[in-house]
Amino acid sequence: MILLINPKTSKPTEVQTDFFREPNLGLLYLSAILDLSNTPVDILDLEQFKDLNKSEFENLIRQKITGYNIFGITSLTNTFHMALDVARIIKSQKQNNYVIMGGPHVSFLYREILNNDSKAERLIDFICVGESEYSLLSLIKILQQHITKKKRLETFEEKINLIKGISYTNSKGKIIFTGFPEEPINLELLPLPARYKLSQENYFYTVASVIVNRGCPNECSFCSRQNLFKKTRIRSIESIYAEINDILSLQTYNYINFYDNININRKFFRNFCEMFVEYEITIPWGCELRIDTINSEDARLLKEAGCQLIATGIESANKTVLKKNFKYQDPEQVKKGIINLKKYDIAIQAYFVLGLPGETKNSFYQTNEYIDSLPLDEGDEINYFVATPYPGSRLWDEKEYFEINIFEKNFAKYDCNHIIFETKELKKEKLEKLYTSAKKIEKKSTERYKQ
Repeated sequence: MILLINPKTSKPTEVQTDFFREPNLGLLYLSAILDLSNTPVDILDLEQFKDLNKSEFENLIRQKITGYNIFGITSLTNTFHMALDVARIIKSQKQNNYVIMGGPHVSFLYREILNNDSKAERLIDFICVGESEYSLLSLIKILQQHITKKKRLETFEEKINLIKGISYTNSKGKIIFTGFPEEPINLELLPLPARYKLSQENYFYTVASVIVNRGCPNECSFCSRQNLFKKTRIRSIESIYAEINDILSLQTYNYINFYDNININRKFFRNFCEMFVEYEITIPWGCELRIDTINSEDARLLKEAGCQLIATGIESANKTVLKKNFKYQDPEQVKKGIINLKKYDIAIQAYFVLGLPGETKNSFYQTNEYIDSLPLDEGDEINYFVATPYPGSRLWDEKEYFEINIFEKNFAKYDCNHIIFETKELKKEKLEKLYTSAKKIEKKSTERYKQ
């Protein structure tokens, strides 16, 4: 039996709020692939267990992992330490349990992670790099043969090396990466996420997340999406409609969020909105998109389709900061897009980022004045985040180009709420003061909108 594990990924402020999401969709896709191949698989979603102390957490893990011998653990950068904690418990219970790691963090740092692990606790047996729907299935089939036939794992290394997207330390102590697949995964061939595999224990999910594309044509310095998914692919309307019907059939969800950036292709955007009208889909929904291209007709179409909330990254009101970070977006066009959406009473969740390369005190104040000028109301929200150089992003890979000093090495703090690096213009102490001001502005804006 295989157990796929999702460590906690929601921030404490998100739990039991409108922004609380269902578990990592990647695990639901992986579970669907394994289930269709008649490979017994279960999901342990640690988001479903709240307010546990360390002892209770460890006892829960030990109880839930009994009966399994192959484990897949996903993680983000700031939850990687949690993934290691889970792996530590798995290995302490039975050393020959197999731990397979996946997710964006390990995909970009697999060599460093395996090198450190081989010198320390040897908690990680394999890492699935990048898109893992098929590589994980192939790897698990080989591991099952190894377990069934009771042969030494090194006798299967040649077969493992034929699977693209796998990294591990072989029997000779050498770190192996089998390379990337020649072609990215065809999203149309993937089964729907296996939401039916979620445990009914402590089940409180009411918001469903749907991925409409993988990859992004933009080059924002702070995003690793372009490197994780080399080619942008958009799902067909038919497959998205099938997933919506699947969600509705479960009768547990009352809202759907669509990711990521539903208007990177205008034809798709129109067809997507028209789908809701044509098929009379009435469940409320929200999405992420670029707001600078939204005209009045687009806003009308979103409203007619039942869209209730738009999340959008504005980042800064300073054009120099935006350009330096490859965010090619005109703040004035963003404002026009917001005006168009507010004509139809569509709520806005606007994201801003403090401390990007090129940021100064003046650009920060300029952004704050811009926020004050936006036509937002009680249904809207401002979120201010700290610029974070996630592994795989240009900020991480090209730190010399951006002339930043990444001084924070604790990945647990890579959550957009901690100062991770400083620039020539803004040192750590100044950034901390500005961030305190930013959070006050965020709170003040929210209170003003609600008056």
